[in-house]
Amino acid sequence: MRIAISAPIKKDFQKEAEALFPDCQLLWMEDLPEEERDSAIRTADVVLTHNIVGDLTKEEQQLLGHPRMVQTTRTGVDHLSMAALPSDMKLYCNAGGWARGIAESTVGMIIALNRCLREQLRDLQQGEFHILGYHQKSLAEQTVLIAGFGGIGEAVARVLHPFGCRLEAVSRHQPQSPLLQAAYTMKDFDHALATADVLVLALPHSKETDRLIDARRLFLMKKDAMIVDVSRAGLIDHEALLDHVRDHPDFHVAMDVWWGEHDQYPKDGDPILRYPNVIGSAHNAEMNSRCNEEAIRNSLLNIRAFLDGRPVKGYIRKEEYLWQGGLALGGDAEGH
Repeated sequence: MRIAISAPIKKDFQKEAEALFPDCQLLWMEDLPEEERDSAIRTADVVLTHNIVGDLTKEEQQLLGHPRMVQTTRTGVDHLSMAALPSDMKLYCNAGGWARGIAESTVGMIIALNRCLREQLRDLQQGEFHILGYHQKSLAEQTVLIAGFGGIGEAVARVLHPFGCRLEAVSRHQPQSPLLQAAYTMKDFDHALATADVLVLALPHSKETDRLIDARRLFLMKKDAMIVDVSRAGLIDHEALLDHVRDHPDFHVAMDVWWGEHDQYPKDGDPILRYPNVIGSAHNAEMNSRCNEEAIRNSLLNIRAFLDGRPVKGYIRKEEYLWQGGLALGGDAEGH
């Protein structure tokens, strides 16, 4: 077996990879001369890449139909132009690879919104000291609906469980977990949404989920509910959400992801942040001192499972991403 590793991880992971794959030839593409890189991809059974567009040239990307598995170290793949990649490419994302940090950030944002920390900070900065008057809540009294129950969704449920909240989840296939008090498929999403106090968005951004949360669904939610989006901003209709947080001051939102990021982020900030019932972070919910190590190890273990014939995570159905909402090949709008 031959594994071509285009992700630049040799310095930190060579020993671990060699121990995990004693039966394989590891081709460290960062060390290969340019004229040998094409052959490494053509003859590899597996290619481990960071995010395809970052460490492979456009010409090299066209060879990704040859390996039996292309494993990324990233979770999101909506930045890729699937139509420009080989139709027979067998792509696997790093499902759950960044889940621990994202789950902790999610719970932190829920607590910050429950305790009205931004509103209190604003008042304190303005010289106003109010002990009462804030719509503070306890997680123990809330129903948290997790939309998307893959690696991130499950991690969020594990971190939330000790707080005693009612945990529910909705996904394409009905989630199965002893942590959940209720589980739904997407056909029951509206019903579950109407009873939720907190909605955590952990779904991939695809044709089916684009602007999943629109004005109609926002209207279905409780007037003092909360949305925490740690997936992709495109799951939410921006203008509908902007109107909703303006008209419903007790409705709270936390965004780790944005409709325009990096150079496309508004120079004067996203207008939704003008409201005190909204908080945000810069698409870095996964970040901590161990996140990169955990993510790389998760991707390596997924390759090992594939080679051993065991269940594998993260297979990407490319047809679900063949849509006008994807970014051009070469763009990178995702942080995990």
